[in-house]
Amino acid sequence: MRVLAPRAHPCQLLSKRLATEIALARRDVRKGRFERSMALITAFAAIVSGWEAYAQHLRGAFSHSLMWTPVALTPPTILAALGAVFSNRIARRVLPALAVASLADGVIGFVFHLRGIGRMPGGWRLGQYNVVMGPPIFAPLLTCTVGVVGLLAGFLRREQLRPPRWDEALATTLLQALPPLARPKSPAGTFVANVAHGRFQRTMALTTAVFAILAGGEAYAEHLRGSFNRRLMWTPVWATPPMVAAAVSAALSEQVARQVLPIASGVTFLDGLLGFALHLQGIQRMPGGFRNLQFNFTMGPPLFAPLLFSSVGLLGFIAALVRRKEDR
Repeated sequence: MRVLAPRAHPCQLLSKRLATEIALARRDVRKGRFERSMALITAFAAIVSGWEAYAQHLRGAFSHSLMWTPVALTPPTILAALGAVFSNRIARRVLPALAVASLADGVIGFVFHLRGIGRMPGGWRLGQYNVVMGPPIFAPLLTCTVGVVGLLAGFLRREQLRPPRWDEALATTLLQALPPLARPKSPAGTFVANVAHGRFQRTMALTTAVFAILAGGEAYAEHLRGSFNRRLMWTPVWATPPMVAAAVSAALSEQVARQVLPIASGVTFLDGLLGFALHLQGIQRMPGGFRNLQFNFTMGPPLFAPLLFSSVGLLGFIAALVRRKEDR
């Protein structure tokens, strides 16, 4: 009598498939093969920063023509990022150009915001008041996140959408079995080559630290404007120092990058999502709620600003997953 093997439970099959996909994704990230994923992140970051720039500048009635530049850059950046998912040529040529334009626009915006604060009554002599009530000082630099992830997407290699064939796996195993001196050296030396092969952990960790300082400083200034009327408004301020410390330490220690940085990044990412939910709640509680969207989205809590804090956590996750320059 033939005995049939018991069928695996659908949940077991799903968990096994999920574990396989996560392992493949982690391997691709470590090897610098996540161009499509980074392009999608770029598109999302462009939507968030573009909307935030539009809402903040609408509050200022677009009194200067340059206030339109981050808004004008948003649609082509989104289209280029989505196009990069399907076309390697767009990822290599179009997206980096728009990323550089976004970086330049963020720096120019920062200069104009500084000038705007200086032109307020009392100027920098009343900096404690004017920095809080004037143009958001670090907001333009936070939009540079779009430029950073867009440039990375242009430097990275495309994902492997299938597991390696048996011959490819065998060749990899044989290469790993060779003594270090006998192995063929992979391209290295230039920053672009290191990024393309996932060897930029230190640079990514320091970049994360810089954006964490900017996001935390902006959160402090914006919430000081609201007098910290809820205790949860302190959470991004509290989360910033450990995030900065973890990112800087990750640039110095691979162990910190693997064990501590993912925890700090997770806390930062979740805190941004919490802030987004609370800002939605704040808009809903304004007179007219969501029925008066045009006014409340502009004059209420900045809707997408907390997601810029989440983007810092996302940068930290990437820094934790990629390799260091000396890794081969």
